Amino acid sequence: MRRFCKKLMIILVAAAMSLSALALSACGATFTPPAGDTSGEVSSNGGFVVEKGNYYYFINGVETYTSDNTYGNVVKGALMRIAKEDVAAGEYGEAQTIVPSLMVAADYTSGIFIYGDRVYYASPTNVKNTSGEVENSYLDFMSAKLDGSDVSKVYFRVEDNSTVYRFVEDDGVVYVLYVEGSDLHSYNTQTKADTLLVKSMSAYAFNSSDKTDPVVYYTMPVVEGIDTENPYQQGYNQIYRVSASATEAPYEYVYDEAYLEKNDGEAPYVNLGEIVLDGIGKNSISTQFTHSDTAALTPNGYTYSLISYTNGGIYYTRSEVTSTETQGEGGWLYYLAADKVSAAGWDSVGGNASGNSDVVAQNTTYASASAIFYLDGNGGHHYLYVSGSSIYRADVGANGVATTLRIAKNASSTTLMFLDNTSDETYDYVYFNRSNGSGLSVERAVYNGTEDDYKEYGDGVDAYRSVKVYDIQHASSWYPYEVIGGYLFFADAEAVGSTSYNYVSVAPLCDADGNLLDNAEIEALNDKYEAVTDYITELSDEQESLSLAIKSYFYTGKESYFRDNIQEAIDAGKKETYLYSEEEQKTFDEFVAAETDEFKDENGVSYNVRSYFYGMIGERNDADEEAYDNYWTTALAHYTAEETDEGLPAWAWWLIGVGIAVVVAAAVLVPVFVVRAKKRKAAQAPARPKMVVDTTDDKSVDVYATDEDGEAETLPEPIVGDLPEEAGETGSEEGAEEGVSEDKPSDEE
Repeated sequence: MRRFCKKLMIILVAAAMSLSALALSACGATFTPPAGDTSGEVSSNGGFVVEKGNYYYFINGVETYTSDNTYGNVVKGALMRIAKEDVAAGEYGEAQTIVPSLMVAADYTSGIFIYGDRVYYASPTNVKNTSGEVENSYLDFMSAKLDGSDVSKVYFRVEDNSTVYRFVEDDGVVYVLYVEGSDLHSYNTQTKADTLLVKSMSAYAFNSSDKTDPVVYYTMPVVEGIDTENPYQQGYNQIYRVSASATEAPYEYVYDEAYLEKNDGEAPYVNLGEIVLDGIGKNSISTQFTHSDTAALTPNGYTYSLISYTNGGIYYTRSEVTSTETQGEGGWLYYLAADKVSAAGWDSVGGNASGNSDVVAQNTTYASASAIFYLDGNGGHHYLYVSGSSIYRADVGANGVATTLRIAKNASSTTLMFLDNTSDETYDYVYFNRSNGSGLSVERAVYNGTEDDYKEYGDGVDAYRSVKVYDIQHASSWYPYEVIGGYLFFADAEAVGSTSYNYVSVAPLCDADGNLLDNAEIEALNDKYEAVTDYITELSDEQESLSLAIKSYFYTGKESYFRDNIQEAIDAGKKETYLYSEEEQKTFDEFVAAETDEFKDENGVSYNVRSYFYGMIGERNDADEEAYDNYWTTALAHYTAEETDEGLPAWAWWLIGVGIAVVVAAAVLVPVFVVRAKKRKAAQAPARPKMVVDTTDDKSVDVYATDEDGEAETLPEPIVGDLPEEAGETGSEEGAEEGVSEDKPSDEE
């Protein structure tokens, strides 16, 4: 027995070591970069998806920066790519992982960038501190080749995961522009030099329409006596611009030597930019920060506020510093083209004169940072804004006076996102969203129509109506959704059960030939989508379990959740109709087969699955895949064991079975071992004396009693030895076999 137990222990230890080895090998996941042609032109740099050549490169879903960032282990939040031809064919599951690291930074105005054959990104650090904790709030800036190979070492690291940054290219060199507090830095990825471009700026503006632009505009305060004990800030300010490649200031700034010595040589003012506009006034004191000899235009000068940098220039408000002579312009909105500043003879003070900047609006109630500004082919100014439940277009005339036109109704609580005027020759679109389910909706309106186009009659009226794209729910607090080449990319936040998985999906907004669908054609697709979802909803009122089964097929394209649950019930001894009646199973089969024309398009293609409209690209990580699969398995009608075994998993019943087997074996073997042991003991031990009855103190025993004839009663022979615990446990072998002790009186006795 001991020999058997020893062998069993050796087997168990060996099995445990094998499992440990498998677990350890899983910790060090390996990664093989995929092959493929990585050449081609780049578009849409700086978001969560970038188009280059034959591929779309994208961040695989919304992940937190506190997640495990071990290289090779990351799936959700990793960088992936999918071939354009696979997207066009609806083969959404063909994506490949490029960089299995987290692409998770909290600056959602900036994402991944591609220059040449490399992709540049920011990733939470996985370095541990002295306490063994991962410092994942720190952000590493890195790059890799587009095939996933040659992952660079960390260029540099910042302490804040929400740091605002841009990867830009200037004269063939890639720089990282990033902001720390009120300071602007530029990091050269070739020389590894980190340059402080600006210190203590008041506000800044990156190019919102071109995230690869290396130029940044910013405002600076003017401080008289900045290197003295009593500095004084002037009431006006200045606008500057600087490029990522700047290494020295274009102007000479001189500071008191004693001040520098006292502050370890650190200058109180750092500014490598060139001045754009100077708000100095007639009554202002000239300082070393004044770079023009032109006479000021107002008594006390101007203050500027940057609204945005886009459309080839800056939008800013300008107000006069109050004085007894004038109360100023009251914050008019201006536009200044970058080309004017670059032209020879530009003067920062004279640039304030009329005609140098365009007046976009005298009233900035609607011409604000939430509006979208654009220029037409003739340089005319326009902007879109939301007021009440409508979206309006403002066409700017002379001196900022605008005429307005309503381009969309029923648009309350919406946020304007971006313009798309590159995909269609007839219609220009503005995309907008609002709260929708677990995320944000995707909606669009035509913004270049005439007043007649938006009337509720006439040819083509449907194409000018705003439209919502299906019931898409894009993840909020993440990158904005994007439209590239006629395809909508978004993070699907629609809840499955109670969980939003937030993986990237794609919805074609174009036909098979790549032509962009207009709003009327999108609405026709909406009708198909709603026909299916309405059918499922209406069915749930009478046959809820069948409705959910059909919904599972529509969402996943899999019959297995329905079929497997039925088979599980059959395997448990139930009838085939235990979960679903024959009629319900027939209805499900008919929906899947789509034999009727109820859910078929004009080409005979069935739209009984959601992938007809849109689908997830990339892949889920193991935890999400298991949770997603488990939801559909358990949400559908499924076999539930009886109450006696309900809730116990298979492995628990296996252990119980093993335990019962052990107990049964013990019940059979232990008595045998005990009998044999007692036999040996009885054979070796001396005979015990027979029991003697002592009646000295026991008066209840009458030893003198006689029977009716006067004869004394005879007591039965006393039992010799221990009382038997079970029949056959003591006595002779013959008695043991018969289950009776040899010293026990028979029934007759």
